[in-house]
Amino acid sequence: KNPLHNAAGKKILHPADAIRKQAKKRKLEKMKKERQTNFEKKMFGMSPEEIETEIRALKFDQERKKAHKIEVSKVQQDRLTRLEAGYKRLKDTIEEKHQKRMAQPKNNLHVDFEELKIHRKSSIFYHPVTNPYGAPPNGQTLMYRHPDGSVKREPPPLPQDDGSMAAPGHGPVGDFKNPDSEESGSEDSEDAIAAGNAGDDDDEDEDDDDDDDDDDD
Repeated sequence: KNPLHNAAGKKILHPADAIRKQAKKRKLEKMKKERQTNFEKKMFGMSPEEIETEIRALKFDQERKKAHKIEVSKVQQDRLTRLEAGYKRLKDTIEEKHQKRMAQPKNNLHVDFEELKIHRKSSIFYHPVTNPYGAPPNGQTLMYRHPDGSVKREPPPLPQDDGSMAAPGHGPVGDFKNPDSEESGSEDSEDAIAAGNAGDDDDEDEDDDDDDDDDDD
């Protein structure tokens, strides 16, 4: 009968069991390495500000739960621990890769919405009703109208106070009026009322002239 334990007291595995155990160990190590690679790849694709924002959000949520005596899940705690440790270890590489991405030329179809918020009225696709944001249709390049009449990919310069020509959609700051505001609406109504009164006065004058003509006859 084969002994089940060796002289040291350790269990003697069957050769097939030993092979399965080694295969399982290799598989676990491979999966761990893949998870680590995927985690680092995702971290390298994020900006430092995005990672720091997520860390702050997780910390805030945990503090809120603790204050209300709500149990913090292990998944959330592990996520926060992993993010903090990974960011601390890979911070230099993350910043370097982020700067490289920012320095690369942008795709022609890329839309910078922060830029578009400022120059939306200069967009060739701008329409006050159908497209008030000036966003281009899918598959088309965003272009801007410039003060000299040209159309370029770069946005026009913002208007200055030195009397220079303003870009389309960028009037002088002091002269801008919201068409939906009460002030502009009241001014328009006052102009319309004044025009109507002037027309009524002209009609009354004409009627008086006709009455005088009839008296003369």
